[in-house]
Amino acid sequence: MSYDHMLDTILSGEIPCTGFSHADHMGTAHAALRRWEFFEAAHHYADGIRASATAAGAPEKFNATLTLAFLSLVAERMGDEDSETFVNENADLTMEALKRAGYDATRLAHPKARTIGLLPQSA
Repeated sequence: MSYDHMLDTILSGEIPCTGFSHADHMGTAHAALRRWEFFEAAHHYADGIRASATAAGAPEKFNATLTLAFLSLVAERMGDEDSETFVNENADLTMEALKRAGYDATRLAHPKARTIGLLPQSA
């Protein structure tokens, strides 16, 4: 399944909480950022991820801070490549990359992190 098709599935609120890998998150984030400008992509993507998590009975899996942080990292690195190429060339965009950007486990677990995009904390 293409990342564009996966994105459409997310937007319909039907992506399963299991079997959706980190690479799938990166690819669909890239697809959203190719489709819309940053803030519009963030709005649609976050709504879709939140709806999918809720439909799967796991609304607590949605984290606004995590979603916004990864969208920002993807947007910063994007060129004009397709989503599959982007995922293959940016395998280092992991939780470790978020830690280096100022998002440690405590920051991501903060109660407000689930509902608003918290900014990173400097060391």
